[in-house]
Amino acid sequence: MKKSNITIYPAAALFNGRSTYFNQALVQGLEEKGYRTNFPQRDGFEFGNLHEALRGELPESEIPSAVENIIYYLDMGVFIPQSHVIVANLDEPQDEGVLVELAHAKNIHKHTIGFRTDVRSPYGSSIDNFGGMHFFPALYLCDTFISHHMPCQTPQDTRSQMQGLVDKIDEEISRQDFKPITPITDNILFSGIEDIHSSEGLEELVTRYISNKDKIASYGPKIIR
Repeated sequence: MKKSNITIYPAAALFNGRSTYFNQALVQGLEEKGYRTNFPQRDGFEFGNLHEALRGELPESEIPSAVENIIYYLDMGVFIPQSHVIVANLDEPQDEGVLVELAHAKNIHKHTIGFRTDVRSPYGSSIDNFGGMHFFPALYLCDTFISHHMPCQTPQDTRSQMQGLVDKIDEEISRQDFKPITPITDNILFSGIEDIHSSEGLEELVTRYISNKDKIASYGPKIIR
């Protein structure tokens, strides 16, 4: 399969500039190689924007849960199933959301690549197979594990070392034989919405969520306080 037909989902913790900047640079490198990406910072929702779209349509107390549900079902129900490869950042501290996404991808038979640039070794030795990280994610959730040191001492080093990581991921993906992915047509929230970021798309999404919120809530846990 041509690279332009292969879609990658970059799973990473996206709660600060350090993480979002790294993920953006990684995606830029992969897209320059010719791959498509389901890039959550660009293609997903920003919490504040989604909160604003729901304001006035739901009681204020229900909006935080609605935002969480919509983002969860976009990542787990669309981005990952509609990707051939999940590339997961396993640097410390490992993010629970990334590990859930990685496990879900593995369970639905996606090709999973985990990488680590971190030199911290909280669970072992920095010279063991997984660089001292907890072995569960690398050993049981990754088809391929990449250890890639990135000291980034100069801007030139930074670009070169990021390119090195991109090259390793590209080399691993190039070895695989992927089949076309069947488009999802039965997602109760997202199917048929061409642009989920447009005002029309957000309006339709909010309408669908409100119509199906009890069904969506039934998929989650029973909450006991």
